Amino acid sequence: MNQLITGLLDLLRELHGRNIPITVGGGFGLYLKRRHLEATGQRMLLDRLPEPRSTNDLDLFLRTEILVDLERTRQVANAIDRLEYKVVDEAKYLQWERPIVVAGVTQTVKIDILVGPLGDERKNLHVSMPRVRPKGDIKFHAHAVEEAVQIEDAAWEIPVTGNRSTGESCTENVFVPQAFPYLMMKLHAFRDREARKEPIKAQQHALDLYAIVGMMTEEEYNQAKHWGASLAENEHVREARKIVHDHFASPTAVGILRLREHPLFRNDFQLDGFISVHKEIFPDG
Repeated sequence: MNQLITGLLDLLRELHGRNIPITVGGGFGLYLKRRHLEATGQRMLLDRLPEPRSTNDLDLFLRTEILVDLERTRQVANAIDRLEYKVVDEAKYLQWERPIVVAGVTQTVKIDILVGPLGDERKNLHVSMPRVRPKGDIKFHAHAVEEAVQIEDAAWEIPVTGNRSTGESCTENVFVPQAFPYLMMKLHAFRDREARKEPIKAQQHALDLYAIVGMMTEEEYNQAKHWGASLAENEHVREARKIVHDHFASPTAVGILRLREHPLFRNDFQLDGFISVHKEIFPDG
């Protein structure tokens, strides 16, 4: 993960002091959260967790309040440009990439720009789903993740320490989503990959779901159950309940089978607890 840490620190330092909080999702966000929980000695829900899976993506969420502000969004776009990222042709103005060298090893790091539910700010954005951008002249888009319910609420603020591309050691703070929005995103992503008959991607999302449940603190667990109940009529939460019912409700469900198929699966995983927690947060009915 060293190249990803370097890439993240490069960007955070470019944005330092500009009041532009960055939330890291995806597999790398889970890695940062686990490293923080272990360093601070916090108790987690499960004690048998998978090894972090490899990734080359920085899934970076901007808050909607940032994205509606053309000038603040330009600051993010300009920072990415100063770091010499190149736009990915297949996803123009949503994704950028550049090679990063750490300890003589080169890895291409890709930045994906995302935003959570648009809510009332939708009217202040140029929207062509799933792409959204500020109103005005800018070649910078975000991928709207409407199912990332509550992603901006009670996020973990985590210090990240490492070396920038210059070799300079630094520490910057970043945010990682609470377990509930993480589960929401990964459940929907699993459903989509399974529907497209992409089993490798489905396996990755199933493994991430297990890691999200396993890393829950007691406070997160209670918060997730509260949001699952209080937001029960939200269309995306209703869909999450259906996904749990269809794919994660029993040891023989397809989601559990995909988890078992992942190369990082181990026979000592606490599958009964994993299934039970999903059904408590997203109960039938």
